[in-house]
Order: sequence, then structure tokens, then C-alpha cells
Amino acid sequence: MRSHRRLAMLLPAFLVLGLGLCGSLFAQSGTSTAGKDLSNSGVQWSFTLGQPFHLGLGSGTQAHLNQGIQQTYQDNKVLGFLRYDNTAQTALTNCQVRLLNNQAAVVASTITNASGAYEISQFPDGVYTLGATTTKPWGGVNATDALRVRQFFTGTAPLVGLRLKAGDVNNTNSVNSNDALLITRRFSNLVTSFNVGDWAFEAPTLTANGQTQTLDFKGLIYGDVNASYVPSNLRQPVRLVMEYNALVSEESNGTWVPVTTGFEGPVSALSLVAGIPAGLEILDVRSSLPPGDLSWSCHAGEFRLGWSDVVGIVPVKGQPLFEILLRGSSEAPWVPRDLSEMAGPDGEPYPMADLRLPKVISKSGSWQAGLYPNPAGEFSTLDLHFTSGVDHVNLVVYDSRGRLVWALNRDGVPSGLTRIELPVEQWSEGRYMVRVGVVPNTTNTILPSDLARQWPLVIRR
Repeated sequence: MRSHRRLAMLLPAFLVLGLGLCGSLFAQSGTSTAGKDLSNSGVQWSFTLGQPFHLGLGSGTQAHLNQGIQQTYQDNKVLGFLRYDNTAQTALTNCQVRLLNNQAAVVASTITNASGAYEISQFPDGVYTLGATTTKPWGGVNATDALRVRQFFTGTAPLVGLRLKAGDVNNTNSVNSNDALLITRRFSNLVTSFNVGDWAFEAPTLTANGQTQTLDFKGLIYGDVNASYVPSNLRQPVRLVMEYNALVSEESNGTWVPVTTGFEGPVSALSLVAGIPAGLEILDVRSSLPPGDLSWSCHAGEFRLGWSDVVGIVPVKGQPLFEILLRGSSEAPWVPRDLSEMAGPDGEPYPMADLRLPKVISKSGSWQAGLYPNPAGEFSTLDLHFTSGVDHVNLVVYDSRGRLVWALNRDGVPSGLTRIELPVEQWSEGRYMVRVGVVPNTTNTILPSDLARQWPLVIRR
């Protein structure tokens, strides 16, 4: 039992200690010095924390405090850092840290600073729990997280501690495929929130006994079970590119375009966020992927698609992963945005992967052309699409020094799509120029300015 504690009581306002009055103290446990003149400041009492005590005033005519519970405010202090549960241990700034008693009432609170540090002091002895709240937005979650949840449910990958808590997005005290489905649906903008909230925090306990204690603890966004988010960053990694690989002519009722990939490794999760090119409208999506939780949505010019499956697939060259029904035509590129990626069976995102789809061209105009892929490796093709036939096509390729490296002449090219394969495997790495000239026939009116076109070609290996 500590001695010389300060008595911290809220005495009634009407309690007046007159000069010369004697006070006496009776305690269930502790020591007292009675018979002292209360007008002197040298009176000291000691108590056991939480024990009832009685204080009486000797005159009998003065108001007196019958009973109370001693509270001591010594040098109790707790401090530390609040960080995000990622590899970088990102500081969680401007968050409220709360000290709660055993009735879950907030005893004190503070705001973390620019380093994620907090400090709370001058609170009574006792047992407490630390908690935190934040108004920071939800983010950093995609189909790779849904895959990790599925793997945990099937027993192929662990989730422990705060990451296990963050996986329980439906607040059922269990983590299973239902949570994975909700994660994918929220990534795809089909649901806008989890009923458990947006942020999960650790809740460490401490016993205050008049000392300074250091307690660091962590937070995590619900659903971010692989802890890939970096809250201080405005942008999240983009590990996916989208490239045109052919031309198709638009159809009046919409054009189904297959989406393939040149990636050859096993894939268990696909997350796509992309701006929809101007001139196109997405009507529907149909999947060629194995059973999983594929979901998609379009909102404010953005296309989102998420899919995960524990078994996964190994893509076959030329076979679509999914198809998109598009209305309209566009020359603009598809540009993947934050969180776009493919992940393998281990739940780790690949550094870079690709999606390939045809460009939808308008039936109007004299002719269209596309060179895919570009940059090229071991192959590249030139697609020509004429609304009506032409008498002659001349194709030439020059290297960066202007030297002719290849030429092709073809007569009587019909309307529709003509595909020409370029022998890029015979050429060294570098930059080239591909030039096409056409000679129209009597039924095909082509402006003089449109009789020749050219494109740069880059070869990388």
C-alpha cells in the first residue's frame, strides 16, 4: 500500500471546513492521523484504493461527507504509436486514441500527431483498454484480398490477429467464403459498406499503477487482409496493362469483345479498375473463368471487375478470360487504374500482367488500322479494315536510321478485316516505322490525306 496519496474527492459545495474544527477519519483499510486541525495543511491520510471511508467534522453542526471511494491521480501515463498493419508500418495520423474503463466508458482521449504518436496522462489507477477511431476513407481492398479469405477458409493460408479480425467483414465472428464474396462485391462497387464498419483496431489492455507505460498498437481497413494498403499514399499500385490486339467492326445491337491475356502463369485473382473509353458503353459481361465470385459494375465512366478462385487457372493463349458486350466504337485506349492486378495461387500479386481485347471501330469511314502488340516481342500483327475493297496495299518497315528492312505488296484487298503478320522475330530490338499506302478502287472514296498512314513500332525482348 502506497503512502501519502492525495485525496481527490469532489466535496459538496456546501461543505465548509471552519477554522479550528477537528476532523476524524475512519477507514476499513489504511492509516489515519486524527485530531488534527483541518485549518492546517499538514494533515495526511493513506487509504487502500477503492475502499470506502468516512469523514466526520468535530463540531457536529457543520455539513459533513458521510461516505466515498478514494480515487488517486498519480503519474499514470500511457504513450506510443498507432500504425497501419502493413510492412511499412505507416503512421496513422489524426486518429483519436481512447482510454476506456472496464465498463467501456471513455475516460480520456487524444489525437495522434504527424508521426502517429499519442500520449494520455493523469488518470486514476485501474485496468483499462485502448481503442481508436478514424475518419480516414476505406480503400486498398480488391479481389486478391477475397482470395486470401478463401484460402484461410479452406485451410491453405493463415490469417491471425488483426488480419483475421479484418477478414470478418460481415461481423459474424467467423471468416469464410461469404466474407470473400462481400469483399469482391465492395471492390466492384456493388455494395458500398460493411456492417462492421471500415476500420479495425487492436485493443491492448493496461493496468495503471502510477507509472509511465508504452503501448504501440495497430489499425487495419476491414477487408485488407493482405495489408497491402498504404494510407499515406494517394495512389495504389497498378500492376496491369490493357492493350488492343485486333480490330472488330461495331454491331448495331452491341459487340461482344473477348478479353484475353498474354500472361502464362497461374492466376487465382483478377482485379480490374479502368476508365471506359469515350464512345463506348458496357452492356454486359460474361465470364469464361472457373466458378468463383466474379462481379462487375460501371459507375461514373469507370469499369470494375473482380474475380477470385482458390484453384485458379492457367490462361490459354487466345482463349478469353471474359467477354464484354460493348455499344459504340472508340479509338481511345483502356487505362487501368489503382488496384488493378493479377495474383497467383499464393495470393501474391504479379509485378505486371496484361489484358488484351479488340478495338471496336465504326463502320463509317474508309478504312481503319491497328498494330498489335506494340511494343512487340516475338510477334506483331497489322490489322486493316476496309469498308469496301481497295485495289492495292503497300506495306513497308524502316529502322531507326531510315533503312528499309521489310516490304509487302498486295493487290485486290477485299472489304472487312485483313490481318498481316510482321516477321519481327527476324529483327533486332529497337524502334521501327511501319507505313501503309493504299490505292482505292472506283467504289472506295478515300481522301488524298488518308491514302497513307504510319505507326512507330518498338521491339523489346
